[in-house]
Amino acid sequence: MATMAKWGPKTWAVSSQKVVALQDLSFSYSQVADNNTSTEEKKTTNERGTELFPLSFTTTLHSGAGVDVRAEIESWKALVTKVNYFYLGGKQLGPKLQLRKVSVGSVKTDDSGRIRLATLSFEFKEYDPDTTSVKVNTSALKVKASKTTKAQKKTTNTAVKKAAKKTIKVGDYVKPTGTKYATGQTIPSWVKQRSHKVSQIKESQNRVLLGHPNGINSWVYLSEVTLV
Repeated sequence: MATMAKWGPKTWAVSSQKVVALQDLSFSYSQVADNNTSTEEKKTTNERGTELFPLSFTTTLHSGAGVDVRAEIESWKALVTKVNYFYLGGKQLGPKLQLRKVSVGSVKTDDSGRIRLATLSFEFKEYDPDTTSVKVNTSALKVKASKTTKAQKKTTNTAVKKAAKKTIKVGDYVKPTGTKYATGQTIPSWVKQRSHKVSQIKESQNRVLLGHPNGINSWVYLSEVTLV
């Protein structure tokens, strides 16, 4: 078996039983032009040095080459954020690398929905514990956004705020949304499908009387009605 590359528990190799080849390998060495102030993705050990070492490549998985494609994809999912050395041709390439991203594309399935072919794209970056915000033991599914990011992504639903300000008053028409009347009986589905006039409101008891005297004439919970 000819071994092309290795990173942690994963090996890219070609044999008569199995083919997992490495393709489109890419990496770079970049100078830091300005003074380093310990920002994300920059080393803290120097003021004028190099950016964190990046490494990327692709791998095509094919069931016809002895690979369980779906199982291989799942195993890579569990390795995102993990750190290890990368070896190419038996020699270490770059510093210790963290797996930042695995993208799955060009997927082909059979008639039973089983994945028979897929191309995986990998993105690694030099692991520097002083600058990275994604720690080595952190699961990819548990990575949380910073408070700043959350504030930037947070949106304001003005329609909801306006709706919350509306108050129900006698004479309004509402629909029950709960399952039980305030007296304990089950509300029939046909009652919830129709609108009913508010006849009386008892806010302190969270109750509202609907359809008195010519309608359903029943008490429901005020918190379980919606304006029509």
